[in-house]
Amino acid sequence: MRTASSDTTNAMVDTNIAVYAYDADEGRKHERARQLLRALSDSGRLVYSTQVLNEFYSTMIRIGRKRGWSHDDVAEMVRELAATGKVAPLTEQVTFRALDVLGRHPLPFWDALIWAAAREHAVPIVYSEDFPHETSIEGVRFLNPFRMPEEALV
Repeated sequence: MRTASSDTTNAMVDTNIAVYAYDADEGRKHERARQLLRALSDSGRLVYSTQVLNEFYSTMIRIGRKRGWSHDDVAEMVRELAATGKVAPLTEQVTFRALDVLGRHPLPFWDALIWAAAREHAVPIVYSEDFPHETSIEGVRFLNPFRMPEEALV
């Protein structure tokens, strides 16, 4: 499968994409997110920020309460997710880079951390629905996979 990035370019996904990949109630978004994660993982290009794994747990445990998922169920989902890609650590340097970008761009702090992790680990693409599609911030391009044509992900 091909994505909007080249076949060798690493790409990060935001928490919302990971959540949709596991939440079957999301219909089209669920299928699109699963397709994207599979394509990136199969090509060895998928990267997660540690922050995404943490937010994924927090979100899925909330969703899981309504569905009968236990802590162990959700913890296993996090482990499965991490096993599909590389994990970029959330370091002191990533935090400082996020703080620096906030002075130049009006971002929520948590989104600045996603950007900073991508930038710090030389990941030029982040898939997210939290940013306007095709926004670029200092070398990191944000793509909304739900606004992309089907063939761009295949």
